[in-house]
Amino acid sequence: MKTWSQNPFGPAVPLSGVPEGATVAKENGESRLVHEIDGRPGWLAKLYKSPPRPAQVEALSRIVAMPGLMSPADLDLVDRCVSWPVSRIIDGGEVVGVVMAKAPERFYARLRTPWGVHEPAPLLLDWLVQDDEACAKRGITPASEQVRLRTMHQLLAVASLFARHDVVYADWSYRNAFWDERTGDPFVIDMDTCGIGTRDWVESPQWEDPLFAAPGRPLTPYSDRYKIAMLTVRCLTGVRDDPLVAHARLVAAHGVSHFTSALEQALTSVHETGRPSPEQLMHALLLTVRERTGAAATAPAGRAPSSNVTGRIKVGPAAARGTGTTPTRGAAAPTAPSPGTAPAGGTTAPRGRPTTAGPTTAGPTTAGPTAAEPTAGEPWRPTSYSPPVARPRGRRARAVTGWLLALLAIVYCITHFGYGLV
Repeated sequence: MKTWSQNPFGPAVPLSGVPEGATVAKENGESRLVHEIDGRPGWLAKLYKSPPRPAQVEALSRIVAMPGLMSPADLDLVDRCVSWPVSRIIDGGEVVGVVMAKAPERFYARLRTPWGVHEPAPLLLDWLVQDDEACAKRGITPASEQVRLRTMHQLLAVASLFARHDVVYADWSYRNAFWDERTGDPFVIDMDTCGIGTRDWVESPQWEDPLFAAPGRPLTPYSDRYKIAMLTVRCLTGVRDDPLVAHARLVAAHGVSHFTSALEQALTSVHETGRPSPEQLMHALLLTVRERTGAAATAPAGRAPSSNVTGRIKVGPAAARGTGTTPTRGAAAPTAPSPGTAPAGGTTAPRGRPTTAGPTTAGPTTAGPTAAEPTAGEPWRPTSYSPPVARPRGRRARAVTGWLLALLAIVYCITHFGYGLV
């Protein structure tokens, strides 16, 4: 099911038009009830504790209509990876809730307990920052390197989409996205409280933004840049708390690259405008995947298969394009990616040079990175350069030889026959 394009509701629906089905959650955040809509499988009604303010209603109305104005690529990403609000629920002339898609079954898992196996539960992003042993105890397949990279690549793609449309999500966290343990595809929820351009201040413990610490300061796309960078470095390393500790783990495991430098800049910049965008981070990651895959394909014969895992790979021009890494715990030897998965990345530059990744371009790719061809939305660049072979100079050589023979003939005539030149 497509989470926006295939919705059977109009932009607004009366409360009576969303009859209550199975309860999903109660008294959770700003909602008093989230329930399945009876007779509409795959769709949820989220009912608010109190009616939103007029400015929030206006933002919600714009968000509901926004996918209808998107490019096909952006709409496809919404339909696959976002529980985008599709309709406002109206009662007594007030907005009392919103309709949104339920996460597809592939984003659920049966979590094992000491007393048996639970019913399927959403596979929260939180499990990407649990160790493999904890996952295995609950019956969850620990995320492989390719699955982990696929998840973060797609989350960066979603964050890039938000930024292109001036949507401020603000609430990036372990609990606001699910993931498919087989493919790594993510699914982002809680879109209905987003702002356009700005959003009221909101914060969660361990997700504080040092540049937006004042509760009265509106959040902007620049605060989203910090949050998605923090989420990225945590989920790639499994380090839950201090994002700089997670970043240090990433660098220790895979060396320094323009990708890690861009992450560092996003996490430490003292000016919000100095934070690289999600799209820049995504392109840096894709470029590294391509560079590392190309280096592996041209490795000298006889080298051990795992010998290029921890080494450093040169990736060409520096900050203008950006590169990335393949951070995971206990990285395995990289392999060429199959369609729909994200392959391993590489490392490049010396530490201590935070740089912003390459310039953004509209319409980034939303599928997993592959090694066979350039990525849509990113300028193609060759993986190597060979100077042209020197051209044969046959014509010039024949001309010089002719002149030398003519000169020798003249000298011979003067010497033997006394002919002059005048």
